[in-house]
Amino acid sequence: ASGRPSHCMYAAVSSSCAAAAARVIRAPGATRSPQQHHHRFLRASPNTTSTNTHARGKTSTTTSASTIMAAAGDEQAAALEAHLRGLADSAAPTIFDKIISKDIPATIIYEDNLCLAFRDIAPVAATHFLVIPKIRAGLTQLSKADEGHKALLGHLLYTAQVVAKQEGMGGDGAGGFRVVVNDGVQGCQSVYHLHLHVMGGQQLSWPPGC
Repeated sequence: ASGRPSHCMYAAVSSSCAAAAARVIRAPGATRSPQQHHHRFLRASPNTTSTNTHARGKTSTTTSASTIMAAAGDEQAAALEAHLRGLADSAAPTIFDKIISKDIPATIIYEDNLCLAFRDIAPVAATHFLVIPKIRAGLTQLSKADEGHKALLGHLLYTAQVVAKQEGMGGDGAGGFRVVVNDGVQGCQSVYHLHLHVMGGQQLSWPPGC
């Protein structure tokens, strides 16, 4: 997610994400249901393994990055997977682009000419939806924003609170909600199309995760 070349990819990975890498090595043929979390739509290419014989006669099997496949719900592993696949710098359509084009179904709860809001299919709160720009315009992640994005970023935040109120999560009284933006590997970003998580409908805790 840092945009570094592939030979430096592990330099930016924290110890927790390195542990995630160990969790996501799958046996050949591992598959995942397309009905799982929208971040799990990432697909692995065919598995590639190689066997090395060491001087003492021992053998070891090396599994290439193409076999990495995050389990549903493992956001650290999914973020590392996206990073290893170079998705941060890819111009290819994301899962969100396919939701915008209606090629993939989603429960859309708000749409205007600039953004789209839809329910997260693996919610972590009683109410959990995403707000995304309809055109990425270079906004693969928040840290890539420049001055030209300020109006769009403001619109996304404004829309987040409009839809939150629409969903009964206004800040009046005991209500409220949380807005989260994941950025990069250590921020557990696995889809490189800027998106705001809006969560509420219940008492949330603090800190949210570390």
